Amino acid sequence: MKEARSEFLRRTGALGLAGAAALGYTLAEEKPASAESLPPAKDVIAAGGGVTVKLGYVDSFSGVYAAAGASQETGIRLAIREAEARNSRIKYELLRGDDNSKPAVGTNEAKRLINQERVDTLMGGLSSAVGLALSATAEEHGILFIAIGTHDSNITGMKANRVCFRTCPNNSMLSAAVAPEMLRLGKKWYFLVADYAFGTDAYNRLKRILLAQGGQEVGVDLHPLGATDYSAYMTKARNTDAEVMVYCNYGPDTQNSTKAFVALGLHKKMHAAGIVTGNEVAVGMPVDDLVGTVWGIDWGPDAGGNAAALYAKLKPLAKDFPPNWRQYLGYIAGAQLIERLNAAGTTDTDALVKAFEGHTYDGAKKLASQWRACDHQNVQETYAAKIVPKSKRRSEGEYFEIVDRVGGDFAAGPCSNPDSAAAHEIFAAQKIPVREGYTTTRLPS
Repeated sequence: MKEARSEFLRRTGALGLAGAAALGYTLAEEKPASAESLPPAKDVIAAGGGVTVKLGYVDSFSGVYAAAGASQETGIRLAIREAEARNSRIKYELLRGDDNSKPAVGTNEAKRLINQERVDTLMGGLSSAVGLALSATAEEHGILFIAIGTHDSNITGMKANRVCFRTCPNNSMLSAAVAPEMLRLGKKWYFLVADYAFGTDAYNRLKRILLAQGGQEVGVDLHPLGATDYSAYMTKARNTDAEVMVYCNYGPDTQNSTKAFVALGLHKKMHAAGIVTGNEVAVGMPVDDLVGTVWGIDWGPDAGGNAAALYAKLKPLAKDFPPNWRQYLGYIAGAQLIERLNAAGTTDTDALVKAFEGHTYDGAKKLASQWRACDHQNVQETYAAKIVPKSKRRSEGEYFEIVDRVGGDFAAGPCSNPDSAAAHEIFAAQKIPVREGYTTTRLPS
């Protein structure tokens, strides 16, 4: 996929040349001889039988990101149902592990699924800190890992692993989409940052663009994940001349901090904007007081292409939360994992990595998406959206409309950018280890 020159000119026109520079432009089964008995082979397809593929899934089903984790699961299960309807000879068993939004817990659950449940692949991750831990665990054990909703740029950059692919746009891509809209609101920014991988990376990416455009960081506060009292931060910000409060957090942190923002009347003094949010978060935000605020988003029903049709399938599944792009990410991760398993014809990790690298597909967006080989980032359109007034919402619980979009190649930057170059160097040095005691499965066509 090559970015059109018009896209480059349009985006650099919004960011300026310095802003563009700141974005980085320049089989068969085996059995040990000592085994006493041989179970039926997994690939019994010659006799007309089928196989079961075990999909390991670690996500936040409790803790600060539980609602978003539940959203992602609905998308995955839809993808599985559709795949089994197309080919009844392959069953997909989803085995879950709850990371509680904590890296150590996620690591333990991943190891349980790999070593005890003998899953064939691994996916999941909502917290970027958990995603980084899961990526390292997957690399250690030689199992494919699909990071679903983890935005920290390092996962496909300085801390990349050959077995890991990321479904969602990274913070660098989100910054490319939302920063021009933020700059139109003002150039004096106050940052509120969740003190973990996602938040600090988002802060660094946005700050770089701000400074490249001659803007000013008026202040910055780091807060712990899951904080509830933001009054001190807002009081501090109120005593500055900040024009924009920039949220580098997500979930309940965004809900609680925007409530404090409105409670102290800051919405009448300055604008609000954030690296990323969605309907699943906005439902708990004071949206009527935040109309016109700008946020990065991964997808929406107005994304173009087949977005509206996919949204119509996902919306009825959102029973305890509004329909949202977390469902989309789960669906894409599940659907693409199954498609690539079938393309490879095996659960062998090395074959799966090769099946993903460079694969272009319809991501229910205006432009095609691609699993880029150089860094394993899912290169895709990325969006800036605004909260709209109640009278303009498509339906209850649908709070956003896309106001700008960035083509995937522009958002991700070339493979020569520092993040992607670092990932490529890591891949060149890594050799996927052989899973001890694991036998690959061949899949029927």
